[in-house]
Amino acid sequence: MLCWSSILTGPIIVLSIHRLLCVVGAEALSVSVYRPQPVLSVSPSWLSPGASVTLSCEVKPPSAGWRFFWYKAVPHFQVIAYSFELLPGSSNETQQNSNIIHGQKHTAGYVCRAGRGEPKFYTDYSDLKFVWSAGRSFCVSASLKVNPNRVQYFLHDSVTLSCEGNSSEWRGKILTESGHMSSFNCFIWKTMTGSLCVENSPWYNGVYWCESGSGEFSNAVNITVQDDGIILESPVHPVTEGDPVTLSCRLKQQKLLSDVFFYHNNTLLQNDGREELKISAVSKSDEGFYRCEHSGQESPQSWMSVKGADKKTFDAFNLLNHFSKGETFFC
Repeated sequence: MLCWSSILTGPIIVLSIHRLLCVVGAEALSVSVYRPQPVLSVSPSWLSPGASVTLSCEVKPPSAGWRFFWYKAVPHFQVIAYSFELLPGSSNETQQNSNIIHGQKHTAGYVCRAGRGEPKFYTDYSDLKFVWSAGRSFCVSASLKVNPNRVQYFLHDSVTLSCEGNSSEWRGKILTESGHMSSFNCFIWKTMTGSLCVENSPWYNGVYWCESGSGEFSNAVNITVQDDGIILESPVHPVTEGDPVTLSCRLKQQKLLSDVFFYHNNTLLQNDGREELKISAVSKSDEGFYRCEHSGQESPQSWMSVKGADKKTFDAFNLLNHFSKGETFFC
């Protein structure tokens, strides 16, 4: 029996069938071979600038002999999808099913796959997983700005989502709580000149970000939307250490509430029923989840991120040290 292999896959659109054309005697048979899809996990999913990120790739059911490959996603505008590029240092397969990325400073998407045997039999690509950065990185020019500067909104609130950077092409993306990924309505099939997108209402709870035609991901924001009740007004972008910040609580009718109780990481901060929570000089200890309570109603909780002063210099010694150890390092 002679067989020829045709792997129905590619760097953009990935299928899960490995098709073989086999000749048995005088007859040609087409045989479909199942290609398992590995499961990729990332930790942490939201990062502090410069933190290490661990990628883990698991083939189910577990079996021996797999070698693992690691890829980053690059926005591909022609097909509204992504192409996959091997991470630096991943040109040769690795026996370990985990990979540590050092110095991650910006939003990025990753996939993995595994292969074994000679000739190599590959699994499908894993589902795309993201590592989110709320802060803007000096490593990339793409930036998402949100106005008003808050995380929580009511349905039909007017919100401006602005993509900025060195690109004439933009698309806005959202990953909903249910795991569905789509584009902002005003970005579909459109080249943005001036990079301004006005969304009259964010309809979904989820993570929002921008992608540029030059292949960059912007910072990400986690937006919460609800139809009624009360919301917490807290900054959507990271607050710099030492800066003042004010949190407040309001109704759908734009009315700021008094007699409000504020919580930080589920701990009551004060019980005097004030109108606003004012922090005169933010420190790293102020980072965390906040929510407010008024007359038995509670807002959703939102994360407030605190960053240090912007660093204009780059530690070249640490970069060379990572490379010398064969570790993956991103700007």
